[in-house]
Amino acid sequence: MRKIASSPEVSVAATGTRSRYPRYVFSIFFIINLLNFLDRNIFTGASNAIAKDLGLSLGQVGYIASAFLIVYTIATIPLGLWADRVPRKNVAAVCLAIWSIATAWTSLATNFVIIFLSRMILGIGEAGYYPAGSALLSDFFSREKRARIMSWWGVAQYTGIFLGFAVGGVLGGLGLWRQAFLVAAAPGLVMTFLVWRIREPRRNQADEEAMLEEGGRLPSIEREQPALVEGATAVKESILKQCWYLLHIKTLLVLTLVQIFAFFVLSANVTYLPLYLQQADTFHLSQQFTGIYSGGVIVLAGIVGNLSGGYISDLLGRYFKGARVLVCGLSFLISAPTFIVAVLARDFILFTIFLFITVVLFSIYGGPCTAATQDVVPSWLRSSAIAVSMLLAHVFGDAFAPAIIGVMATNFDPTHGQHFLHNMAGGDLGQALLITCAPALVISGIVGIIGARWLQRDIAAGEALEKSRQ
Repeated sequence: MRKIASSPEVSVAATGTRSRYPRYVFSIFFIINLLNFLDRNIFTGASNAIAKDLGLSLGQVGYIASAFLIVYTIATIPLGLWADRVPRKNVAAVCLAIWSIATAWTSLATNFVIIFLSRMILGIGEAGYYPAGSALLSDFFSREKRARIMSWWGVAQYTGIFLGFAVGGVLGGLGLWRQAFLVAAAPGLVMTFLVWRIREPRRNQADEEAMLEEGGRLPSIEREQPALVEGATAVKESILKQCWYLLHIKTLLVLTLVQIFAFFVLSANVTYLPLYLQQADTFHLSQQFTGIYSGGVIVLAGIVGNLSGGYISDLLGRYFKGARVLVCGLSFLISAPTFIVAVLARDFILFTIFLFITVVLFSIYGGPCTAATQDVVPSWLRSSAIAVSMLLAHVFGDAFAPAIIGVMATNFDPTHGQHFLHNMAGGDLGQALLITCAPALVISGIVGIIGARWLQRDIAAGEALEKSRQ
C-alpha cells in the first residue's frame, strides 16, 4: 500500500487513542447524534398540530413517517460503502449538512406532498451518518470499551427524541410548528464544520494499539499515520464480495433479525405515542404536555436502559462471550408483557410505570448490538456491516411500520377516519399496536437468545482475517 503524507485533515494525534482527542471526537458525535434524533422527531412531537393545519389523515401521518424511513433505508448501503472508501468524517459532514437543510425546508411545507418530499430528503442525509460515525468511533475506542462507548453515544439518541418531542409539542401546541423545524436546523450547520475538521483515525487503530500495549510496547508515530489505498481507503474486495462475506457471518444475521422485529416496534411506538396520548378515549393530554411527558419518559428510561445495556453486556462478557447478543434478546423478550400491560392500561400512573419499564428494556440493545456488529467484522468493513444490517433491518422492519399501523388503525375505525378527526382514535391505535408489536418482541427476543452462541467464533474469525491482511 502506498502511504500518503500526513495532513491536518487525515492524521491522528501522536498519542493516538490514548490521548484526550478521542473524547473530543466522541463529544462532537454525541451532539450530532442528538441533533439526528431531534430533527427526525420534531415532526412526531408536532404531528397532531401539523395534521390539523395541513388537513392530514392518520394514514398520511404514517406515510410521511415511512417516507423518511424508506429513503433512509435505500440510501444506507451506498453511503455506508462510500464511508469504507473515503474519510468517514467527510461522509458524516456531508450527510449532516443535507439533513439540516431538509429540516429547514420542512418549515415551508403547505401540503402533504411538500412535507412528504422534505422528509424523504431528511432520510438521505441521516442514512450515511450512522454507518460512518459508528465505524469511526470504533477506531478511536478498543473492543473492551466499545459497548460502553456505544451505549453512551446512544444516550444522545434519547436526549434528541426528548427534545424533538418537547420542541415539536410545545411549539406545535402554540401554532408555531414551522419555527420548531428552523430551531432544529441551525445547530446542524455549525456542527458540519466541526466534524469536517476532525482527524480521521487509522482503520482498526484502537484495537491494534490495545494489542501492542498488551505486548509491552506502544505504537510508533509512524504507525499512527493512516495508510490509504490508492483510490480507496483500506477496501480489500469488491462490493459484491463484501456483501457476500457479511451475509455469511451468523452473528451479523442474528443481530439483523433481532433488529428487524425490534425496529418495527420502536418505529411504530415512537411515531404514534404522542397521538395515542392525546386521544380522548385514552388520556386526552394536551399537545404541549404530551411532548414534554412522552419525551421525558423516553429520555430518562432510554438513558437508564442504554447505559445498563453497555455495562451489563461488558460485565457478563467476562463469563460468557456471547453476552452482547444474549442481552439484546433477553431485553426484548422480557419487554413483551410489560408492553402489553402499558397499552391496555387506562390508569395514567399504571401506564407511566409500565411505559417506563418497557422503554428501559427497549433501550438496552443499543450499545451491545452496535459493538457486536463492529466486533465480528474486519476494520475495513465496519461501515459496510452497519449499512448492510441497517438496510435489511429497515426494509423488513420499520420502513413501512408507521404506514402499516396508520392503515390498520384507520381500518379498525368503523367510521374510517372520523375517530382521528375527533380525537377518538386511541382504541384503534392501541389495537393495531398490540396485534403487531407484542409478537414481534417475542420473536426478536428468541432469535437473540438462540443466536448468542455464535458471537465468540465470529469474533475470532474476524480477528484472523484482520491479521491475515496486515
